[in-house]
Amino acid sequence: MKRKGAVALFICALLSISTLSYGATVKSPKVGLAKDLIYFVMPDRYKDGDKSNNNIGGFNETLTAFNHGGDLKGLTGTCLPGDDGLARIKALGFTAVWLTPVVTQQEAISAGSGYHGYWGVDFLNVDPHLGSNADMSNFAACAKKLDLKIILDIVTNHTGDVIKYRGTQAYIPEESKSAKKPAWLNNLNNYHNVGDIGRCWGEGNCNKLGDFYGLDDLATEKPQVWQGWAQVYSKWLTDYGISGFRVDTAKHVDDNFFKNWSPQIHSAATSVGIKDFTIFGEVYDYNTFNLMEYVRRNKIQTVLDFPFQAGATEYASGYSNAPTLSMLFENDDYYTSPTSSASNLVTFLGNHDVGRLGFILDRKRLQPAGQLLPRVNLANALMYFSRGIPVVYYGDEVGMTGTNNGSDQMARQDMFATQVEIWKKENRIGTPPVGTGDSFQLTHISPIATYLKEISELRRTNPGLANGVMLQRYSKNALFVISKKEAAENREYIVAFNNSDSDETVEVATATSNSDWQLLLGQSVATSKINKVSFTVPALSTVVFKASKAIDMGAVKVSKLSIRTDDLTGFYRVRAGVSSVDLLSVEFFTRVLGTSKWISQGIDTGAPYSIFLDPVEFGKKKIEIKAVTTNSLGAHATLPIAKFTVPAPYKY
Repeated sequence: MKRKGAVALFICALLSISTLSYGATVKSPKVGLAKDLIYFVMPDRYKDGDKSNNNIGGFNETLTAFNHGGDLKGLTGTCLPGDDGLARIKALGFTAVWLTPVVTQQEAISAGSGYHGYWGVDFLNVDPHLGSNADMSNFAACAKKLDLKIILDIVTNHTGDVIKYRGTQAYIPEESKSAKKPAWLNNLNNYHNVGDIGRCWGEGNCNKLGDFYGLDDLATEKPQVWQGWAQVYSKWLTDYGISGFRVDTAKHVDDNFFKNWSPQIHSAATSVGIKDFTIFGEVYDYNTFNLMEYVRRNKIQTVLDFPFQAGATEYASGYSNAPTLSMLFENDDYYTSPTSSASNLVTFLGNHDVGRLGFILDRKRLQPAGQLLPRVNLANALMYFSRGIPVVYYGDEVGMTGTNNGSDQMARQDMFATQVEIWKKENRIGTPPVGTGDSFQLTHISPIATYLKEISELRRTNPGLANGVMLQRYSKNALFVISKKEAAENREYIVAFNNSDSDETVEVATATSNSDWQLLLGQSVATSKINKVSFTVPALSTVVFKASKAIDMGAVKVSKLSIRTDDLTGFYRVRAGVSSVDLLSVEFFTRVLGTSKWISQGIDTGAPYSIFLDPVEFGKKKIEIKAVTTNSLGAHATLPIAKFTVPAPYKY
């Protein structure tokens, strides 16, 4: 991917810097879930609303690897205020619910069952452990009534383990030849059949060809497969009014799968009036430079943000300091394209694979026990108020932790009264162990649940805090300070995080002159002068201020565009020489030399203002590049145009 040697490029100042002129405010492309708060839940572990479906193979409520009885009826509830089902989730401030897969699973084996949903065999129907298709319809109706979006976890890479091997020869046992639905899933030719992902015998990348932990790996490059999946999941979408899909094991499908499959899904959504359907993939990778390839080249609409998970928990635990967050967010430019940006990344702090937030923070660094609760709140505030689409894993709101390694099965506790002995005794954050009770009772006394409701309400009533434009103001030692805004409101918010166990005082620049600052969260007082504001951030806390007047300092200093090879990705970094105390938008454009049409390459809303051009998309062409800044008053400034010869993509 890297290209060595000098790159032939030159920059020409063809136009003088334009005079500021007023115009329309630039908007960055956002996915349909961009402003949502997501509650991620495993239905089997939430609430048992129908005892009759417990008497099915795979049910053993005392063992962590089997079904425990939670179902769609329990998750739906009565749909009335005060209930423990969807009404409870809505009351916590969430606007969307993400369910693990609900399709019918393969029969249980001695090691466990498909309680989690990732061993599907019948992809047309709800798993009987969870209820029926009618129960799914009732769930969808309740969600619609409560104005909760539904996000369905789906699997396209594999099915349950039905295919067997004699040596390297794959076969389907006679009794299983019609085990899967729809019928094309029973065709052995639609699979790679080359053994496990860790030791496959196929020609090519075992991550793409091998069976994921023994699960039957589909040949997602074949039209029958991606067209078949489009038909299957389009029906789920249209039948139940789904607003988004989370695609499991997206790292392991064919590189062209999302280019082939996603347009059909979006077309199905449009056909039933679902606007801005969102697809996000699980690319289990903590490296930004790897993740961005799936968005930029494989065309996944967006992905789960594993780098954020690592950086946010390290900061909140005290394991690292503010510069770690700076590096994390400065890499956001890698995701900027004409159709997306880092604001579309789906952020999380813990989940069913990596473990729960409290467990992770507790293991990151030895710390006094009394600090765990404020550090959990600090992490949640960072996720709610920085860029991205926040996800809270069910049970984290009542301080669930974990046992042993804290991940996988050890992070999938029951919300209802558990029969797993170790879970009865597990430490909780902010409340006693659950014992023989259930976690719904603890919701009303949990300080984490109370804090989540408070900060979700702040996001709801202050649009600039909800995944708005974000600019780093200060990043040193324990303190990380950002400004936020929403263009229509045009008010500046200051959000400051302190991961130290001592109070910290700071002065930062603002784009709002001589303004009073209203304290929205935390304990502090702001003192302002001209375009600066100073305040104290108490230990292990977050403070939020809102300016009493609109942003009024929009002066922009521009110089030129610079272009260089990015050795980490093989892309070409274009940086705009722009400085301002304002929260700007900078849109980058290219056109082939000799043509007249400028094509947007994306919008950057955080300094330093940059984009990364993919040489694969330009194919050794001479291009011109320009950048246009837009300040908070709607005024524009254009940088001098640069000429650039894109080298041929590196072949490796």
